[in-house]
Amino acid sequence: MEVGALVVDNGGFRGTVLYVGTVSGTKGEWVGVDWDDASRGKHDGSHAGVQFFTAKHPTSGSFVRAGALKTGRSFLEVIRRRYVDEFDDKVEAMQVDGVAVSALGKATDFQRVEDLSSVGEAHLRGTEVCCCGDRTALLALLPERIRSLDLSSTLLTRWEDVAEITKCLPRLRKLELSDNKLELPSVPASLSSSLSQVTTLFMNRTALVWDQIRYLSDMLPSLEELHLCQNNITLLHSSSDPADVPVSGFPNLRLFNCGLNSLSSWSEIMRLRHLPKLHSLILNDNSITDIQCLPEDADSPCFPSLVSISLDNNAIAQWSSVDRLSTYPQLKDLCIKDNPFIGDDAMPNFRQIAIARVASLTNLHRSPISDKERQFAEQYYVKRYYGDFQRSGGTLDSVSASSSSSPSVSESFTQQHPAYCHLLQKHGAPLGTAAAPKSQKLSLTVRFPEDDSIAPRTVALPNSVALQALKGMIRRLFRVKAPQLNLTYIRSEGDAERDMDDDKRPLSYFALASGNVILVRLG
Repeated sequence: MEVGALVVDNGGFRGTVLYVGTVSGTKGEWVGVDWDDASRGKHDGSHAGVQFFTAKHPTSGSFVRAGALKTGRSFLEVIRRRYVDEFDDKVEAMQVDGVAVSALGKATDFQRVEDLSSVGEAHLRGTEVCCCGDRTALLALLPERIRSLDLSSTLLTRWEDVAEITKCLPRLRKLELSDNKLELPSVPASLSSSLSQVTTLFMNRTALVWDQIRYLSDMLPSLEELHLCQNNITLLHSSSDPADVPVSGFPNLRLFNCGLNSLSSWSEIMRLRHLPKLHSLILNDNSITDIQCLPEDADSPCFPSLVSISLDNNAIAQWSSVDRLSTYPQLKDLCIKDNPFIGDDAMPNFRQIAIARVASLTNLHRSPISDKERQFAEQYYVKRYYGDFQRSGGTLDSVSASSSSSPSVSESFTQQHPAYCHLLQKHGAPLGTAAAPKSQKLSLTVRFPEDDSIAPRTVALPNSVALQALKGMIRRLFRVKAPQLNLTYIRSEGDAERDMDDDKRPLSYFALASGNVILVRLG
């Protein structure tokens, strides 16, 4: 047993050996262990007033006999024991559709006992893997189909050993290394040929800092997904980097998950702005307080591929941060629940307000936004803040057709609601206000696509008419006696049909325009 070795006890607790030798007042040799889980230990590395080693926590250290600890095993030995030698002893075979199957790795994976080559995932989380082992024997044993490998919470300490293992897995795509503390090689790029096939990497709870994270790009040139949760990350740059220097490398990265960390400033997120393929940014459960606009005069495009941002459970305090997301040109999907700016009183209408403020969104909190929902949300937003608009000096006549702002409205209102004048121009004053426009006449063609015997007709009616009233008019005009009418509409020939499924809504709710075609099907 050597100082610095990783060990596991019989209960599965993992720790680091910090002392080997005698302890005053006792007999025999002891091993001083600093446990990863402080609840496993008893003290800080001292006994009877003597400090034998220094534990990271006041209760994470203990003295253990060497016989109660397991040291590392090779990947070859562990995978052989897991999938071959102990197969019959640990897993009871069963019949599924007349074929004998057994559990492999974890209880939810089943494969033929005789056919190890069919295994696509290897789950070795919590095992004693510390190195590769004989590569020739490993290549003879391993199935070439393995695409996913979980080596989380093992006894690996060096990236070189990880690379020796992945070199034997040419089809490997997903690699999980969470809960490991891995020492970087002196030349990180030297391992790229052994890790070039990996596209997804999990390194949660690995105590990584950016000085180490930045070298992952050199080692994994094909990386598309990077998960770095629970690492207490506060910065996305090195202490020696110049101010505002963007992150370089990671040319293929599409998803970056930095949730459950300690990021607080959006300026750190802006350092990711030049990653060319970054599509999804997951920042849930941090301490981010606000969001910055993208610079208009940037030398190169910022976040050119960013479509999805998740910001649930942060410290965002103002709606203005949501407004600034309108400057992100490709943004379609947003999650931003459980932030202080929402407030309990705004929760019932939060979705409508968020949709109205960010015009580019097509999904909010993983729920699609239809054209009809967007129209309703924008109209609700216009109505909700129309009084504030008027009190701030705004008038409908002052909203220019060529501008999204009103010269008469106060600067304070414009800062609080930058999209408001544009939406007012788009939808007009809300119904029931002095400036509300009168109902507009619509010219619509009514057609029965499943009954050629009923000739189409063009009708003219105000857009304030409720859908239920329109159905009654169709019954009378076409002398239809069917118990149910199902209506959709198209804006032009070849256009996708849009549902009309709320009888109480006026036609204006469905964004109908003159020239649209109502399609009637009998139920």
